[in-house]
Amino acid sequence: MMRLALVFLKIGLASYGGGWTIVGLIRTEIVGRGWLDAAAFADLVAIAQVTPGPVALNAATMVGFRLYGLAGAAVATLAVVAAPLGLSLALGVLARKALAGGGRVAEALKTATLGLLAMTLWAFAPSAAATWTTAALSLLAFAVSLFTRLNPLWLILGSGALGAVARLVF
Repeated sequence: MMRLALVFLKIGLASYGGGWTIVGLIRTEIVGRGWLDAAAFADLVAIAQVTPGPVALNAATMVGFRLYGLAGAAVATLAVVAAPLGLSLALGVLARKALAGGGRVAEALKTATLGLLAMTLWAFAPSAAATWTTAALSLLAFAVSLFTRLNPLWLILGSGALGAVARLVF
């Protein structure tokens, strides 16, 4: 269970930005260690997305439970939030000093977040474009999000509905 705690502590340390920025790292750690296969990980991400709360937190809880039951869920959950909470407290204490140079720190964190998003895209693109319909729907969703101010919730729900219809038709 110590390995589980250390893995999710590392994920928690790298989870600036949350959401999709961290999914690539979680996938590397979980699938790479053989704790889940790629299909089970895709299911985990889908469940983590529809469950309230951050993806990393939901993934930690689910993987911990799957591996070690309730104790594993508690350990993984605490480990994934330990670093962000500790860092938040430390940054809060040092905030007065950091205000003058905060722009440089924020810029560096944006760059890291962009890299993590690219890693996630790279990991999921092959499965997202497995068929021509999913590839076309993915490109359509990207174009709609790029050129409109449509609420992402409606984009997700609409994409899901179109995907379900496409599976029935094709």
